[in-house]
Amino acid sequence: MPLFEKFSQLVHARFNELTKHELFVVNHTGDQVWDLYLAAFPEGTNPLFRERTEHDCSCCKQFIRNIGNVVAIVNGKLESVWGIEDAPYPYNEIARMLDYNVTNTPINSLYRVSERKFGVEYNFEAVAGSAPIKWNHFHAVVPKKFLSNTPAKHRGEFNTSANVLKRGLDEFQMHAFETTLDLIQNGNLYRGEEFERAVREFEVMLARYRTLSGAAANIFVWQHAAKPIARFRNTAIGTLIDDLSEGMDLERAVASFEAKVAPTNYKRPKALITQSMVKDAMKTISKLGLEPALERRFARLSDVSVNNVLWVSNEAQTHMKDGIEGLLMDAVSAAPKKDRYEDIGINTFMETILPSVKSMEVFVASALQNRFMSVTTAVNPDAPKLFKWDNPFAWSYDGNITDSIKERVKTAGGNTDAILRMSLAWFNTDDLDIHVREPNGNRIYYGNKSGKLDVDMNAGGKMSRTPVENVSFDSPMDGEHIVYVNQYSRRNSTDEGFVLEIANGGNVNQYSYKEQVRGAIEALKVTVRGSMIVDIKVNPKLTGGGISQEKWGIHTEKFVKVDTLMFSPNHWDDQTIGNKHWFFILADCVNAQSTRGIYNEFLLSDLDKHRKVFEVLGNKTMCPPADEQLSGLGFSSTQSDSVLVRVSGEGLNTQYNILF
Repeated sequence: MPLFEKFSQLVHARFNELTKHELFVVNHTGDQVWDLYLAAFPEGTNPLFRERTEHDCSCCKQFIRNIGNVVAIVNGKLESVWGIEDAPYPYNEIARMLDYNVTNTPINSLYRVSERKFGVEYNFEAVAGSAPIKWNHFHAVVPKKFLSNTPAKHRGEFNTSANVLKRGLDEFQMHAFETTLDLIQNGNLYRGEEFERAVREFEVMLARYRTLSGAAANIFVWQHAAKPIARFRNTAIGTLIDDLSEGMDLERAVASFEAKVAPTNYKRPKALITQSMVKDAMKTISKLGLEPALERRFARLSDVSVNNVLWVSNEAQTHMKDGIEGLLMDAVSAAPKKDRYEDIGINTFMETILPSVKSMEVFVASALQNRFMSVTTAVNPDAPKLFKWDNPFAWSYDGNITDSIKERVKTAGGNTDAILRMSLAWFNTDDLDIHVREPNGNRIYYGNKSGKLDVDMNAGGKMSRTPVENVSFDSPMDGEHIVYVNQYSRRNSTDEGFVLEIANGGNVNQYSYKEQVRGAIEALKVTVRGSMIVDIKVNPKLTGGGISQEKWGIHTEKFVKVDTLMFSPNHWDDQTIGNKHWFFILADCVNAQSTRGIYNEFLLSDLDKHRKVFEVLGNKTMCPPADEQLSGLGFSSTQSDSVLVRVSGEGLNTQYNILF
């Protein structure tokens, strides 16, 4: 039997096996799969025949364009028509490459078509003066259950269900389900018992979804999109969950729900505040006299005693409590002058350098955007103790950490924990591609992901202005890795350029290109020995660091004046409660968003049993925006990190890279 004939029969049998399941289409067009197919032939295995290559066949092209990107979900994983075994060479390699590309691409639609057949099993070509030539092809007969006279309509309806399900899974919060079930169980929701089963079913589904990421999460959505519960978000009870998830006041959310399902003359028989859990919490709050401590605001410099800071600038001293008697800045002799850049641990910096510092600036790298924080306090300065430590102060890190490249990669489902990570980020809807040529000559790119390219954005479908691509190595080979950036499709004339981030062994390097990307750019040559980077050669058109962005009034990739350096409030006044944080309060740094002032992990142990209520209280007692506040960069003792500071003072005028 000819080799291709055996291969086509294996593919035909594989398709018939997949049709026992629901079929979907991945986010590769049929034409893209066809191009991948032709490109997959090893050199010399697809020779020219007359005007085209031997395998460039219109029958096979019709099959691949309509079947080649089809998958089924089997045991929670994607399987394609190319996932076959025992195919003869070279078709075994072609099938393996196509199967990898198709099954590692997210689903984007249900599979429904109007045509019954694609391709033909074989045909004959008449040849003058000799016997006809038999040609074998890919072929398939589509079962009736996948046929439709209006396939676009059927796909659209199913895809809508999948999108509604995904929005619910991505946007709903678990506390909204807990609150709704509490309302139902206490008889405080009109016709609540009718909706309880659906609420519990979706809650279970959400809990399972939260354990997944990347491809597994995408598969989960499409696997469950056919269930009635998929459109839960569009039901009356789903709108209640949605409103509570978005932080709407409980009374308003329930009133909105009941307006949809209750008769116009319906009046609530019970007040929502009668929930037993709220009663119990309020008893404790009242017993401890904590009501004045619940109203929160941003802390100001004048709230903080000078005795509770590690360092303060001369300008800021006059705004602080308790004068300057508590400062020990002049009690220690000056550290020797440093004449070059130096790594230094935070404790050593505090002991030997800080006492002589008169002014300080910190370099706010773009990668530190998830380190922005604010100090908060009680509106009532005489409020009783609410937290585990003996002062009313707390802190809140910024929750919007989407701008750092690592967080972009993590959000997109990429591997951020690999031994070596090479990430490409850009700032518009262009389709840029990262290519990496390994020391053995293998080129990693969208057409050959090699198990290492795990994020590929703006290639088609949904576009993002914060895109990223990621190549990760769990065991990078020794030698020189060459990193290219290719402009595949230019769609914008603004916000051009890119940033490459190289992470290895706890070290992160960023290189930016601030011009229009034309064609392919050889950006970096990264040499690896024993899984560690030993050298990086940079294209002269790239510069170190990232592209400056604005956050809380601060421009990144620049030095910013520090007003004061302090421990987190749980380590003030010689207390040592919980993890230690170091806060660099920055001049003119203002968080314009409402900020949470109460976190469950801060609370007195007496309040542990009321965590649900305080979770709601935390959302309801957000600190309103204020012009005067203590905001800046924070670093935790539990996480390895570093920040570059520039200091001046007696015997000092240099830079230190502080290690945490």
